Amino acid sequence: LTTTCRSLSPEALPGERRGGLPPARPSPAQAPTVNCVAMETLSLEHQIQSVQRHIAFLKKEQMSLLHDLHLEILHLQKRCTELTHDLETKELEVSHQEIVDQELEEKCKAMEAQLQEKEEDNLELRKELRHKESLVAALRSNLRNKERKFLEELKRRSHRVTILNTELQKQTEA
Repeated sequence: LTTTCRSLSPEALPGERRGGLPPARPSPAQAPTVNCVAMETLSLEHQIQSVQRHIAFLKKEQMSLLHDLHLEILHLQKRCTELTHDLETKELEVSHQEIVDQELEEKCKAMEAQLQEKEEDNLELRKELRHKESLVAALRSNLRNKERKFLEELKRRSHRVTILNTELQKQTEA
């Protein structure tokens, strides 16, 4: 029936006036054709309403999607700002740390140079100490020898004084 209804053109419908106005009353012979046109019109109206509902649904979905996308963009912009701030902060920290590291490295080099200098001074002082210890040992040995010779000389003189005292006493008694 739909094929038949669609194949009929407006001119093929008897009793229909030009200009799109329906006839006052269809004749019994025209009733199936008019019913066919009415059904087709009703079907088109249903299709139009369905299409309009789909369009409204798609518009609603599109608005929801756009809203969600806008929120996501705002979230991503905020996150980007936070990450940029974090990156700048870390760059400042790294820069500051590099300066601190460089200062520490310079201090370390100065301390190493100072340590090397002190080690060289220490080595010289140890050599000098060994030399003076050997001099002290030689002087002690020399002093012991002189002390021994002095004590021998003192003993010899003391013995001589005793002998001379004894002779003097003998002479004074005689």
